[in-house]
Parts: sequence; C-alpha cells; structure tokens
Amino acid sequence: MRLCTFCITTILEKTLTWDEHHKSYKALKQSSDEGCLYCRALHDDVAIIAPELKEEGEAREWPVWRWTVRSLAKIRESLETVVVTFRQIPKEGGGKAKLPTRVFYLFPEEDLGPLPTISELGTTTNPTKSGGYLITNWLETCNSTHSGCMKRRKSILSSGKTPFVPTRLLDISGDPKSNIRVIETKTSPVRDPYVSLSHCWGLKEFVRLTTTNRKKFTTEGVQWSLLPRNFQEAIEVGRFLGLKYIWIDSLCIVQEGPEGDFPSEAGKMHHVYRNSYCNIAIVDSEDSIGGAFRSRKPEDVVPVSYQAAGVSALFRKQTWRVVPANLWDSELLQTFLYRRGWVFQERMLAPRILHFAHRQIFWDCPSMSACETLPAGLPQPMDSAAGPDRHWRGRLQESEQSQELLAGASDASLADFWKTAVQKYTVCNLTMGKDKLIAMWGIAKLLRDALHIEYGEGLWEQNLEDQLAWRVTECTLKVRPSESTEVEIARKIPSWSWASMDGKIEVPDPLSNVPHHTVKDHNNRPLAFDLKGVKRVPEPTRISDKAFPQQARGMSDSIAEMQRRYKDMEKEGMVQPKTEEHRTEEVNRDDPPVFYSKSIEIQGHVGRGRLEKIEMKGQWCLKVGGISEDIIDAFPDVLPNEESPGEANPFFIVLSAKKVTQTETVFKQSKQETVIKPAVDWVISGHGILMKEYKTDHFLRTGAFSFRKVEDAVFQKLQQTYGSKELLSRGMYNAEHGRIFWLD
Repeated sequence: MRLCTFCITTILEKTLTWDEHHKSYKALKQSSDEGCLYCRALHDDVAIIAPELKEEGEAREWPVWRWTVRSLAKIRESLETVVVTFRQIPKEGGGKAKLPTRVFYLFPEEDLGPLPTISELGTTTNPTKSGGYLITNWLETCNSTHSGCMKRRKSILSSGKTPFVPTRLLDISGDPKSNIRVIETKTSPVRDPYVSLSHCWGLKEFVRLTTTNRKKFTTEGVQWSLLPRNFQEAIEVGRFLGLKYIWIDSLCIVQEGPEGDFPSEAGKMHHVYRNSYCNIAIVDSEDSIGGAFRSRKPEDVVPVSYQAAGVSALFRKQTWRVVPANLWDSELLQTFLYRRGWVFQERMLAPRILHFAHRQIFWDCPSMSACETLPAGLPQPMDSAAGPDRHWRGRLQESEQSQELLAGASDASLADFWKTAVQKYTVCNLTMGKDKLIAMWGIAKLLRDALHIEYGEGLWEQNLEDQLAWRVTECTLKVRPSESTEVEIARKIPSWSWASMDGKIEVPDPLSNVPHHTVKDHNNRPLAFDLKGVKRVPEPTRISDKAFPQQARGMSDSIAEMQRRYKDMEKEGMVQPKTEEHRTEEVNRDDPPVFYSKSIEIQGHVGRGRLEKIEMKGQWCLKVGGISEDIIDAFPDVLPNEESPGEANPFFIVLSAKKVTQTETVFKQSKQETVIKPAVDWVISGHGILMKEYKTDHFLRTGAFSFRKVEDAVFQKLQQTYGSKELLSRGMYNAEHGRIFWLD
C-alpha cells in the first residue's frame, strides 16, 4: 500500500487544512486500484454501502468527501500525531446513503519503536515460518517486565493454592501429526501450563468428545486426520510456544449422551480461560475448517511510509507512518469470532491472547495491545477501543486473588463497566438463546465475588430498581424471545432480565446515590433477589400500621383484616410466604445463582397509559391522563400489538426518580450565563418499566420509559395507582406505598 500522488499533493503537501477529495468515481477507483491507502478505504465504502455512486448518472453527487488535516496536541506520553479525516459532504435533500467518517493517523516512524521490514513480516501468519520472533518477544516481555501481568502470577504462587487445572486437556507433546490424546486430569494429574482455544464452530460437523468415543480418545487418542484445520493449527501454535497441553471445548467437554457434562463444565469455563498460559483466538474463520494461518502480501500490511518531498512545517524531514484509526476494530473486533456471544467472556477473562486475523497476528494482555505491524504497542490515539477492555481484563485477573474492590479511585465504576459489557455482549450472536446468561456468567461471578454484590439473571441487586429499567436500543421484534416456541430462540428467563430479549441492550446509569424516590419490596425494604445460599437478615412478615397508614378515604378495613386476607392469599398460592426468603442452602458459588423464586416483590404506584408512535422522531412516547405533552419517552421491548390492550395500553411504574436543581439561562452584556435558581425550585427526572398483568397481581415487563426534568405536578400524576379501590378491597394497596405485586 502507498499514498497516491493526488492525496499527497492535495492533502499532505498543501497548506490548506481542508478541501474536497476526488471529483469523480472514476478518479477514486483509479487511485484505489493503484494501491492508495486512503482511496481504497473510501472506494470500499462506496462498493459496500452506496454502489449507486458508481453510476455515471450520479456525477452530481461528486465530490463525496471533504478531507481535513490537523495536528493533535502532545499530552504527557502521547506521540506526536497528525490526523487526516474524510467526511461525507452533506447534499441538498439528504443525498444518497450515509457513508462512515474515515480517520487516519500519521506517527513519526522513530516514535513507534522498531518496525518489521517486509521480509521480516513474511508471506504468512504461521509463526513457524515467519513472524514467530514477535510472539516470542511479546511473551518474554509480558513475563519479565509487565508488572501488572506479573502481579497475578506471583500472587497465585505465594497463595499456596493449587493452580486450577481443567477437567480434561489434550496432550500435544507427541510427534507432528501423531494422535492427540484426551487427558482426564483427575486420574492423570497435570502441573504444566496449557493454552486454550477460542474459535467458531460453524455449521459443518467436526470431531467432538462424546460418551461413545470417550474411552478411545482417552486411550488411543484422536487421529490427526480427524482434527479440523482450526484444531491442527492451534496445536501447532501451542507446540511453537513450547507447551504440552491445549484445552479445546469440543474435545474437553463431553458434548452429548447420558454422561454429557456441558451443564457442569460451562460454569467452569471462566476458570479455564482465566488460568490458561495464553489463549489462541482464530478470529478470521467462520467455522472449524477455516484455520488460523493466512497467506498475505506483506507490502499491503506494513504501515504506509510518507516523507515530505520539500520543506514542510507540519511534517519536517521526518519519516511518518500512516495507520487507519479503526485498525483494532476493523481487523479484529468486527471479525467472525468476536461477533459470537460465547467469546465475549473468553476475550475478557484470558490473561493474554494471540489473535490470528486475516492479515496479521494481534497481541493482547492487561498491559499492552499490539500487532505485527505495531509490535511495541498501539499508539495512544488508537488505543481507545483496546484500552478499556485491557484495563478491565487486568482488573478481572486481579479480583479473585486480591478480593479488593474492582473500582478504584481512577477506575470506571462497576455500573460503567457493566453497562459497556452488556452493550458489547448483546450485539453478539448466540446459536442457542438459552445460553445467553451462561455465556456471561464467568465475568459476572468474578465481579460478584470481588464486590460482594449479589447477581441474578444478568442484573445486580445493588440499585436493582435502576437495573430493571434497561432498554432495547432498537425495537424490531414482534415476539419476546423468552415467550417464543422456536428451539433456537426460546429461553426460560424472566421478563425483567435483558437476557429475555435479543438485540443491543442499554443499561441506564443509576440516577444518583440517594434518589428521592425508589420503589420498595412488600416489607418496605430495597428490592432484592430470592436466592438460595444467600443469608438475609430475618424480618417478621406483617402488614403493619407503618406499611399501611390510614390515609385513603373510605378505608374501612382494619389492619388485622388485611393481615388475614394476606394470609388467605398465601394459602391460595397468590403470594409466597416470606418465611421462605430466609432459608439457606449450601450451593456451589462457582455455579450460576439459583433462585427460590424469580418473582421480584415490588410495592409502588402502578398507573396505566397509552403508547403512541411519534413518526417524525421515529420514537415512542407514553401518554398518561392529565399530562398533555409528549414528555415521557417509551422504549417497548417488542413492537406493540395495537389490538392487544396489554401492549397498547400498558401498566407502568416509576422505579426510581431524583430531584434536579432547576437552572435558567440568561444573557448579560452579550455574555451567556447559567444561573442556578434557589434550591427550593426543583424538577424531577426518573425511569421505570412498562408491564402487562398476566395473572392476578403478577406482571410481565413489556418495556421501559424515562422522563427528564418534569414539574412535581407531572410526577404526582405518575404516582397514581390504577384501580386503587378494587386493590384496596383486596388488601393489595396502600395510599402511601402503592400496589403490592410481583414482577415475573
């Protein structure tokens, strides 16, 4: 790759800071065919996103892009950087399809550390033939100089604990192409390190461990010729690293039959990846036969070199290297493997990873992210995608040993991390919907144990009222997956969990540390899970004067009478006796949480509204009687069925709300200033959920809603309980605390 004459003369050698790019598709294609880095990236966008721009009749659409060039300010240890950006030029009437903005960084070559030559890079990603010295250097550097990476290894050795060993491993210490034997580590103890493998299974059949072949594979081994290419090449990498063992899921877990152990082994997979010496990730293969190694033209992989021909105040006489800003995303995170749900926790938990991609090998550990063309590490401006994941991978490596809080003074909080993790995870694909929570359990377990916060079905007990208000980013489904009868989609997950849905999920930020309004459980306590093996402080279950103050007019029933009715409902199974909440059973804390009941007790004001689509905005709003404006943003989980009252006219409840100081913008002497009004002048922001009642006093979640900076009068209308008289007669309502119900 190189830069074409047009891009050099019009972008890098001009004194302008912006201008238009190619005037025609023909000119762009010619430069792309000649190997220009900039033009090829833009041409690929046209070919994939807006092929109509190739047509001669679309000449009026050209030029399509405007470029800008600027120098980034050098901060602390950041490199000197020049940024070239290509943005689509807005057209009257909106123009054609929206094309992405493309950004390229230019770094002084001497600042990037030693770069491999074309001959050193080689024509393949097979480390036994070329590039292997970089892998060796990365591992040696990680083992000897990365203090953060070394910390955990030392803590394991000093703890006196026996290092974790998987139930089974594959012995790869034999001759090339010899049989690969499955080792049962309980009967054949293993003390040496092992590598693990992340790969896509795909639809094509390949060899797996079953109850039928288990005896043969543990004695004679698996014939080399039976192993798919992914396995063969992963074994070659393991041998190159000098290791004797590898863990491959399909050959180390009994996949089927009466003795299949996937249910028990799935809960241990976080240990498997977290304790591996290194994880081998085959990211460019969509199935088991695609393999890890790729042929390549090294001249197309090395960063493009540029040196100004004449006097340049910006580039001086230095040699610069040009790198796409989205290198980590486009060549790694957007690959086949990392669109797979199971691999999210594998990537987050492995202590270090060798990613075998289409053009080069990438390295990842808690201290550094690198690739063959940038072996000393990603420059700081490019590290925005890899950096946060690397940071949290390091914290997750520490957590089990240190038992310290993961969120330190300079760290993102648990809420921030979990919000990002859920967003990234929910855009990944899973073959079976029922695996959605299992594939996330490894990360959740480490956070739970370190932070001492209970976890269940994808949510955290701390600020549970906020957690419940997650939202579907784009409402496109007609049927809730957890209510589907399709085998691949169906799952037994409560409606209040985001895992009951498919598609990208956004978890809301906690409103504040001390919100002025939150719903409570039936005993006026914070919302909680009903988990086995979790000790709770016993509290007598009663409907007390405090819980049910005599505020409603016409409230003739005595407290004793309401208590009697509550007990009658317990006998009829309409409510669950609270004595069960405090039972404790021994459970394996390595396994996913087990519930006594997945129904969440809630008491709050349950109203009823109407969903309306605001076509101009492409958004939904919740209309509530007495509130004229469209100020309540609604986020239905599935497309509402207008013929179903439960969906078109949902119940709703505000879960959490906070008071916000009202501000006012005024102008003084041509200067805009923000003036804070007195503290008594408040507005209120909050969020909640939409629901449908599917049996008496039991609701299913159907969506979420939020409101910002509404007057107190509006908030009070959201705190009116629908059907309060009938509920009062059944002892299921209190004027102060609202309706008693269960969210299922």
